[in-house]
Amino acid sequence: MKYKLNLVVVLLMMVALSCKEEVKPTPYTYTKIFTGENSRTWKVKYLEETLNGSVVARFTDNCFTDDRYTLYANPERLYIADSGSRICDDEEAGIASSWGFTNATATLSIAIPFLSSNTLPFFVRDVDDNDMELEIFFDEAGTASYRIFLEMTDED
Repeated sequence: MKYKLNLVVVLLMMVALSCKEEVKPTPYTYTKIFTGENSRTWKVKYLEETLNGSVVARFTDNCFTDDRYTLYANPERLYIADSGSRICDDEEAGIASSWGFTNATATLSIAIPFLSSNTLPFFVRDVDDNDMELEIFFDEAGTASYRIFLEMTDED
């Protein structure tokens, strides 16, 4: 009886091991639209100020159009904001931090030095391999916002 029990256990183990598939983790690929395979650098094309969903002003400024924002695809999610050669009034020369993306709310958390040196959650309104549109509301009612239009300048 003991022999039959051992035989059944061995056969069950063989079946369990032979049917087991190798688990290969699939990396999360949606955020690669922000980072590319290794890193992707973006620059601001222009900004829009909105009120109640309507654009009230569109502007560019040499102060922020030479800034570069690099998002890395590494596990640390390194983020570097380089202010370029022209530094705005209260803008820091450069910021190194990390970036984050929340799929449920479509928010990309980054620091944009000409707005704030702190990491802020920007709503991703639209993004593809070459262009990105972010929006941040600056009133509690959610009626006034800045829309930031970026274009990809470099991919590594």
